[in-house]
Amino acid sequence: MTQAKTWFERQLPALLISRFDDFLAVQGDISFQVGDEAWTLTFADVDEPVRSGATAGAALRLEFTPAAFEAFVEGSLDPAGAISRGEVKASGDIELLAILATLMMPLQRDLGWDAG
Repeated sequence: MTQAKTWFERQLPALLISRFDDFLAVQGDISFQVGDEAWTLTFADVDEPVRSGATAGAALRLEFTPAAFEAFVEGSLDPAGAISRGEVKASGDIELLAILATLMMPLQRDLGWDAG
């Protein structure tokens, strides 16, 4: 199983569950092409939020080389550099990518210990 397939079929769904309220609050879809593989993330779709295949009319369409996608998932991707080198291509509503990046950040829990 490729890293991308593992991320889309296991890690991303688990992430969406952990950030369920945030996931439901967003409308739109992102189509990902990673090498020869493709998936679509549809925000607020509780029945099938992540599915195989790219949606032609997705609000945001992203294409990654496998190496660039690996860096994206790890949080080490330099977007400007990757775009200039042709490792990442994007078209559509780029705001959805910023929303996804926010969902991918670790949850910060305020336990009230710093209340003063």
